[in-house]
This record gives sequence, structure tokens and C-alpha cells, in this order.
Amino acid sequence: MSLDAMDDVMIQYARYYILYLLGGVLLPNKANNTVHVLYLPLLADFDAISTYSWGSTCLCWLYRAMCLTTDYTVEGMAGCHTLLMSWIYYKLSFWAPDVTTPHTFPLATRWAGKKGHNDYAEQGLLRNRLRLDNLQVDEFNWMPHMDPHILSRVFAEFLGHSHGDFYHPVVPLILFRWIEILNINRVLRQFGGRQGPPSLSLNMNTFHRQSARNDDGWWPIRLLTWFKIWVSRQTEAYRLHINRANTLRPGQDYYRW
Repeated sequence: MSLDAMDDVMIQYARYYILYLLGGVLLPNKANNTVHVLYLPLLADFDAISTYSWGSTCLCWLYRAMCLTTDYTVEGMAGCHTLLMSWIYYKLSFWAPDVTTPHTFPLATRWAGKKGHNDYAEQGLLRNRLRLDNLQVDEFNWMPHMDPHILSRVFAEFLGHSHGDFYHPVVPLILFRWIEILNINRVLRQFGGRQGPPSLSLNMNTFHRQSARNDDGWWPIRLLTWFKIWVSRQTEAYRLHINRANTLRPGQDYYRW
């Protein structure tokens, strides 16, 4: 876009970029070349866009994509691969490309343009399986976000109210008719807590069997119960209580469980 572009041209480019973020970065399908029409009504009120929970939406779609990919007949994968790869690189640093660039925000940009270790497909698969099989307890970084270099690059608004309130509730993630559960109570070590026996997970099999094809149900009515839970996510009933400990090793009650 030229520097002296007219207002209507700037608006057009802005629309292109928003659609690119939706269909190419945050919520891509397997083809990664189209944007579903169901997202367009969310853009009708531009002032309301920033009030939507795009983070939970992105997680919901990524979780659903990973569930679908466990089927051996599925060849491609939808979802935000940038988020998934960034998670892997920060948690399992031995898989991350060698970079010397400083941390920036968004944190995933640290790996922009970098590639991991190249192997022939079969060699890479065997090597990575062996690496995971021999993973040591101190090789998994449970809390990379506590690195001072990272904390200095994250805006304070994302760590406090109201963004910070999202990290601790155990609530459903909702994207239109799709529902996933954020079972953070099963991974307390990411919050510096000691892992105890987690509560039972909700059975989501019914929702995982649903398809978007030939669906004539009105999801705000059908899923009203789940929406009510989401709205109540900041109440005490859904907040996670973390037992801070000097060690991240699970207690005996966890091993008995």
C-alpha cells in the first residue's frame, strides 16, 4: 500500500488484513486459503471486536483440530500452528531453533523465519520419539513465562485484571457450536503449584461427534448451559485453587490416584 493511499484504500487493506488474521493465523482451516463466512458477523461492529475473547476462541479451535488429527485417516491439521509450535519451543527448548534474537511481543515472533532441525522424515520421526522416551524431569520447562526476559516484554494488562483472571478458571472454551474444556486443574505445575488428584473431567464425547454439516440448530439456545458457565468464569465456583509448593514433584496422594 502506498504511503499516500486514500482512506477507502486503507479501509480495504485493513479488511484484507483482518480476514488474513482470522483465516490464516488464528482460526485457519486445513486448506488455509479461505475464511469461513460465519466469522463475518463478528466483524460487523468494529468497536465490539476487542471485547471478544479471541484467546479462548483460538484455543478452542486448536484443541478441536488436534482431536480430529488423532484419527489416522486425517492428513492435514487446522488450528493456530503458530501457537502450537511456540508452545513446543518454549516448553521443550531442545526442539527450538537456535536463535539469539531478544524476546519480543507477541512471544511467538522470536521464531519468525526460523526452522527446526532438518532430517529425513523417517529419521526425524525416530529421533523425536527417542528424545521424548528419554525425556528427563528437568528438561520440560513448566513455567517459561516466569523468565524475567519474557516478563519484561509482556504488557502489564495481560497479566492483571481482566486478562489475568482468565488463566485460573476451569471453564468451557466455546466457538459457535464447538466446545472444549480447559482442564488446567490437571496441570497445576504450570502455575507453580503441586499436582494433586484432579477432579473428574467432563465427558465431551457428544460434542466431539458433532459436525458442522447439516446443522440447523441455533447454538446460543442449545448451548445455553455452557454459555452461563463461561459468563460465571470469574466467580469462586469455577476458580482454580493452587497449592503453592517449593517442589513441583507431585505428592503421594497424586501417585495413589
